[in-house]
Amino acid sequence: MATFAPDFVERKGSLFLRSDHMNYSRGTLNSNWHQSREAEPKDYDINDQSMKQNLHKTTYKRIGDVTDGSFPKTTTQALMEQVDLKDDFAEQQPRKAMVNTDTYNSVNLDRYTGHPRTGFGAVLPRHNLEHDKYHLETTNRADYKPPFPYTPALEQPPDFQDNSNAFRKCHSQFTDVDDYHRFGRNTWHDESGVYGNSQLKRATFPKTNTIPQVLE
Repeated sequence: MATFAPDFVERKGSLFLRSDHMNYSRGTLNSNWHQSREAEPKDYDINDQSMKQNLHKTTYKRIGDVTDGSFPKTTTQALMEQVDLKDDFAEQQPRKAMVNTDTYNSVNLDRYTGHPRTGFGAVLPRHNLEHDKYHLETTNRADYKPPFPYTPALEQPPDFQDNSNAFRKCHSQFTDVDDYHRFGRNTWHDESGVYGNSQLKRATFPKTNTIPQVLE
């Protein structure tokens, strides 16, 4: 029984049928059976020992006797001829819409037609009722609910002004000039000394006179 390798390559130790003095039949799988099948149907088979071999004959009769160059068109050429069926620069007839800006006010889209309003069998496609619904419910809020109903208290402002940003150390413009963190839109080296919390620092820590004055 003949074997067949899927990669069409004869490997060492394979059981391909091969011979140097005879040809196998078409139903026999050998090392080049796929090449023989690709050329079918054959009008003239050079491997057929029953017919007289003549190398002047072609495999297909339909192109062997063509002398004027009129070969049959391929499938691609036949499909590309569709551009010749339509005139160049021909004006297309505009499609007349059933509903336009002039007749829109007199159109009754909610009339009874005997068909369902939405879904399968509807005359006009419509969105479902929850088309524009916002799904804002989170998994944590749906699963972890308070055990008892309560009314949350209103958020009260703090008793003192939050000036924590005044104590925050901003990215230095002089020691960290080669870093990629930049404040503002300009990402080039900024040596102005003005930081994002400079105005808040001046309001929180006003300047004082450190030189004491001698009272007379």
